Amino acid sequence: MDRMTTFFFGTWTTRCYLFTVAAAAVIMIGGNLAAGTHEPSTASIYLIGLTAPVSVIFAPIFLLGDGWQTLPMFWLSVTAGALLNTLLINTIVGEVGKLRSRRA
Repeated sequence: MDRMTTFFFGTWTTRCYLFTVAAAAVIMIGGNLAAGTHEPSTASIYLIGLTAPVSVIFAPIFLLGDGWQTLPMFWLSVTAGALLNTLLINTIVGEVGKLRSRRA
């Protein structure tokens, strides 16, 4: 479990990325609560942009309707995008670190 936690949150790049996604989610939820709506607003574009390409594939704005599936589809696609991007960032940072250690 410790190794998996280190892999997901091990680098500063990943921590900054996840903090940015969490801040965008808080801003969107706060805006929705202030407006009194529960549907994804235009602030959701920031979340979809931060978690692209997965969230763009699974929950584009123009396909989100007004039904009960709107919110679960949106949040699941944003979560999947954030997790996949976290894995990608950690893999890239890990490979660059290995490359630097070989040259040194």
